Amino acid sequence: MLKGLFKKKISEDKLSNALINSLIQTMEEGFGDVAELINNDPDFIENPGILKDNYDKFLFVIFVGNLSLMDKSLEPELSQTITDMLIEKFSLAFSLEIEQTNKYIKEHKDYMSRINYPSKNVLYGMSKSIFYKYNLSQYQDAYFKDMNVPNPVFLKRLNEL
Repeated sequence: MLKGLFKKKISEDKLSNALINSLIQTMEEGFGDVAELINNDPDFIENPGILKDNYDKFLFVIFVGNLSLMDKSLEPELSQTITDMLIEKFSLAFSLEIEQTNKYIKEHKDYMSRINYPSKNVLYGMSKSIFYKYNLSQYQDAYFKDMNVPNPVFLKRLNEL
């Protein structure tokens, strides 16, 4: 899909601006819906109480996940160029130093890989990251809570989100 955009001569700068703006808009306007769906999930025995403005963990999971998906969709040189632009714009938007953003990205990528092992499915890694970053295990029934693993039915719903 993205390769087709470049045939239409959309610049890397315009694409990176659109992606960052879309990410920010989605977080600010859409995370409340995500939080509500998680809070009201029938597989939790207690409401996790995620606040609609508590999207910082979600933001990095989505950003890192999308960077990983982009790496698989574009040629390496183009992917690196756009990734660099996205990191720069992300850092500027959230008042972070580029080095700090790169550190967070590496930490999140490593975390996602570790909790998702042996799967390499980025979407599953994103869902599991959200589950663990928001400490959702404690709201499950005793079986899954004691194992400290997500209920697969909940995880499937989270994947669909």
